[in-house]
Amino acid sequence: MTATAVLTLNLNILFWSSHPSPSFGANNYIPFHEPSFIIMTIQEHIPLAAYTTFNIGGPARFFCIAASEADILEAVTFAREKDLPMFILGGGSNLLIGDEGFGGLVIKMELMGIEEKIEEGNNGKRMLSVGAGEQWDSFVDYAVERGLYGIENLSAIPGTVGAAPVQNIGAYGAEASQVITSVRAFDTRTRQFVDLAGPECHFSYRESVFKKEKGRYIITRVYFSLDPNGTPNTTYKDIVDYFSQKKITQPTLKDVREAVIAIRWGKLPDWKLWGTAGSFFKNPVVTAEAFDSLKKRYPELPGFPEPDGRVKVSLGWILDKVCNAKGLCKGNACVYEKQALVLVTKPGATSEEVVALAHELMASVKEKTGITIEGEVEWVN
Repeated sequence: MTATAVLTLNLNILFWSSHPSPSFGANNYIPFHEPSFIIMTIQEHIPLAAYTTFNIGGPARFFCIAASEADILEAVTFAREKDLPMFILGGGSNLLIGDEGFGGLVIKMELMGIEEKIEEGNNGKRMLSVGAGEQWDSFVDYAVERGLYGIENLSAIPGTVGAAPVQNIGAYGAEASQVITSVRAFDTRTRQFVDLAGPECHFSYRESVFKKEKGRYIITRVYFSLDPNGTPNTTYKDIVDYFSQKKITQPTLKDVREAVIAIRWGKLPDWKLWGTAGSFFKNPVVTAEAFDSLKKRYPELPGFPEPDGRVKVSLGWILDKVCNAKGLCKGNACVYEKQALVLVTKPGATSEEVVALAHELMASVKEKTGITIEGEVEWVN
């Protein structure tokens, strides 16, 4: 078939929820309890570069858009019948797809909608149910406009809501896990929709059960608890410096969002001019002893204590001050000149060039510090 070929599947499908939502009631959580006639369109040989912020990637063998939980189940059924691997595509902002593409089914997540209710007996906090396909920053803006505290420090992070728990996204002294109460997902092992409470998600720094058990869960909705009576989180140094320069002594919720946006765009490349996935690597976490040893060699190395006694190290500082990586290029893939943790691509760049650059940086950090660093961006091939 050609790139425009389309397969239309007509399936009679029965599916159910494993247990109802504790917060929104069973009626919100059993979308189909009787057989339902569903039509799904599966496309073939769809180029994926335009669906990623790196603007890189070959074609998907099969591609579909999921706008409902019914679509999710039908897509999974299609993939199982053809023995295909599956990949869930959100905003494509934390993703590097191989030049050869993906030989399975790509499911583009477009489940939308935001529902809000007051949590009884919890000081007026709001419970928000958000579709996995909603744009993350649009949701942050929604919350801030309604005076709800909790995610304003995560402003201007590209991608979708469904990706937030996978990565446990974090920035400027906040993490998504601090306000996520539960996650609704399709469990591909049991073929049931499940609701995982926060502790069941096993959140840690840029980690979760969804990342550790890659491919098992397809997230459809995320539940947040946000506080209309909260206070601004302004402890992060960059934010403190921003308000000091602006002479703002009592920042509001909107002030914090504006500050984070200004700080982020002061460090990150213009997405309209460069291909990028933002921070390409995780900041490494090392033992206190290892950090003390590094500090003797590099006295200005920034470190941030973790609850378990270890120390999170600024990889951006290491790449810049120790490895002199800013501006380093491999073909059309380069280290961003303003932030060494960010890789950017020029027109015509390939995933092979990005991977080669990443490997060179990993080897340099290992050689100079003894630290093994990990990618934050997901590589798909």
